[in-house]
Amino acid sequence: MFQSLLERLADRLGVAPPSAGEEITPRIRFDQPWPQWLFVFTALGAVLLVVWIYRRESRLSTLARIVLAGLRVSVILLAMFMLSEAVLSVERTGLPYLTILVDDSASARIADQYEDETTRSGLAELAARGRARPQAESPASAGQTPSRLELAQAVLLEDNAKLLRELERQHKVRIYEVANRARLVAKVDAADDVKRAVERVRGIEPGGSESRLGDGLKQVLTELRGAPPSAVILLSDGQTTDGEPLSKAALAAARKGVPVFAVGLGSVEPARDVELTELLVDDVVFVDDAVRFQVKLTARGVAGEKLKLKLLERELESADPDSERLIETIEVEPPPDGQSKKVEIVHRPRTTGRKGYIVQVESLPRELQTANNRIERTVVVRKEKLKVLLVDGEPRYEFRYLKNYLERDETIELGVVLLSSDPEYSEQDRSALATFPASKDELYAYDVVVMGDADTSFLSQTQMANLVSFVTDKGGGVLFVAGELFNPLSYKGTPLELLLPFELSDARNPTALGQSITAYRPELTLEGRASPIYRFGDDDASSMRIWLDLPELYWYFEAPRRKPAALVLAEHPTAMGSDGKLPLVLYQFVGAGKSMFHAFDDTWRWRFRVGDQYFGRFWVQTVRFLARSRLLGQRQAELQTDRKRYERGDVVEFRARFPNPALAPAGDLTVEITRKGSGSSKLKLSLVPGARNVFEGVMARAAEGDYEARLLPPPVLEGAIPSTSFRVDAPVGEFERIEMNQPELLRLVEATGGRYYTPLSVSSLLADLPKPSKAPLDVDPPITLWNSWPIFALFVGLITLEWVIRKRLQMV
Repeated sequence: MFQSLLERLADRLGVAPPSAGEEITPRIRFDQPWPQWLFVFTALGAVLLVVWIYRRESRLSTLARIVLAGLRVSVILLAMFMLSEAVLSVERTGLPYLTILVDDSASARIADQYEDETTRSGLAELAARGRARPQAESPASAGQTPSRLELAQAVLLEDNAKLLRELERQHKVRIYEVANRARLVAKVDAADDVKRAVERVRGIEPGGSESRLGDGLKQVLTELRGAPPSAVILLSDGQTTDGEPLSKAALAAARKGVPVFAVGLGSVEPARDVELTELLVDDVVFVDDAVRFQVKLTARGVAGEKLKLKLLERELESADPDSERLIETIEVEPPPDGQSKKVEIVHRPRTTGRKGYIVQVESLPRELQTANNRIERTVVVRKEKLKVLLVDGEPRYEFRYLKNYLERDETIELGVVLLSSDPEYSEQDRSALATFPASKDELYAYDVVVMGDADTSFLSQTQMANLVSFVTDKGGGVLFVAGELFNPLSYKGTPLELLLPFELSDARNPTALGQSITAYRPELTLEGRASPIYRFGDDDASSMRIWLDLPELYWYFEAPRRKPAALVLAEHPTAMGSDGKLPLVLYQFVGAGKSMFHAFDDTWRWRFRVGDQYFGRFWVQTVRFLARSRLLGQRQAELQTDRKRYERGDVVEFRARFPNPALAPAGDLTVEITRKGSGSSKLKLSLVPGARNVFEGVMARAAEGDYEARLLPPPVLEGAIPSTSFRVDAPVGEFERIEMNQPELLRLVEATGGRYYTPLSVSSLLADLPKPSKAPLDVDPPITLWNSWPIFALFVGLITLEWVIRKRLQMV
């Protein structure tokens, strides 16, 4: 009854009514409470004193004495009530909170492959019941294993969100994403909130770059209006990549008496996955070229197994461009878990055309994902004849054997200029020319010029300038083959000096100075072993065996100091230059084309006992290597990134190159970068110091996703816009340990008094939750009673009433 009076009082004083699921409990509270003994002594003493006084009033009737004593005692008690500063305090209680944490880190997109067929089918059916995807894309209909996040969504949403609806009846439900931090997704305080929560749960995406599960759990324990939840349901794989571990956060939950019920997502078996990235191959090749397909192979969980790598071909210009044909198959050893290795397949195309080449690794049982098992590039295969101009001063051995071979090769159209020959030579030899081409047009008709030991006195300044322009502007290739008389020492101070990939100031002919040369075999550098020029066999090992078996050489020219941009392919095994071993074969890009230098002139010795087999292959591959820049000359600009895949936080380096420097703009370039599903941004590329046609720029702090970048070209460019693509992934830590951390989840539930479930055993979760009880939510601001007008009026009224009665009884 007294509580009912307090509730009426609270209502009269304007206390807000309770909301759905809440109750209010008004109480009288004293801000200046008396000590209990003093309060009892004072109240009892006052009552006894008043009773004693009025008992002595014998002239009054018993009723009068009782009324007057009651009024006096009421005044005394009301005074004590006011002196104690009484206030009305209203406490609110309601349904307890229950928190659901959904792991939305990047690893939640993993679709685990389970060995047990029953488990696989059961999880697919669960995801279908939960309709975590639209019906047409449900894992059951698509025959796919659902991802970890899809399983979490299915647990919450199966059977028309039955779990959420049951929890809502006795709890206030809060649903959080927990990856980088805990973020509120939905509130379920009433039945009408369930529909909105279902849509929010379906909208959760696995994009978190970190898994901070322990930090997220501690956060939700403290932020619910000061009242910890009655229980926490965690749907996660249990892997923490940063912050506090779950086992430590469990201690905080245990201190607050909050049990955690964990639903483990994923497989406890080590994940198996093989990935192919960064396929490198030339865009344009020739028929019968040894084309190298280099790919980066990353593997996990396949130690000790052999992997089958396949090369497939598609004829893109045929009637059936999607038809794939198997070309090569090799077996490779996988790299250690989480590491990568480069793998190479070599193929010699026999037909021309535009082809799609696919490198593919065979899928493994229970492999995590197979979409990353193949990678494709488009390659143009050509067979047109290359026009080569061979220039020399004397018919030395190198000239003779090279001329004879190139004349016979059906892929070469040869022109020969022998500077010391008689005028009749050009009429007697079908390949011979009377003079070096006099005009640019005549010279530009060739793809490659091979300059032997040619005396520059036979060439005019214009002809030498035309040769420089042939390389720098037209994209042609030039090869200088050293000689003991003129090449390259006589080129100092001429326009040809620009094309040489080394500094002439330190160069010398050792035999001209009386130095003897012992037989040697050039050593290939790393760049040389990777170059198609030295591909004598079907793979690196066989090519290297052939190279080491070739006859030795007996002369070389010393060019000890290469130019900064030059690359060395072969060097002397013992003789030293200014930057290490003496370079013997080196080349550089000069403008749109390439220039190469051979410091020896006796490759004809490689014909010993094998004829033209290796000598011819070496020279044809050299010619094709030098001609490739010109064949790509129709590409007016190129845009590249230093890699195709990055991690968040990596710097993405962009490089734009104009093969023809005349087309390069004078100012900066702009690249438009678009992230899939998001907007675009622009990046400035600046000219590289010392270069005329190369521009570079960097992009920092790129978010995870797939990117397309395209060059916003200057007006002088025509044709297709140069573009490239790349991908930014979550840090490797998020995928470093991707199997479910079941031991951590078990420690969590044991420490907090919860239970562990799999997605298929979660049906008992509702029965295992602690019985809900009303939980304190908040206390309203106190309402002052002791100095309010009603209390003051009551006090005055009691005193006045006593005085009036005493007056009527003639006691005053």
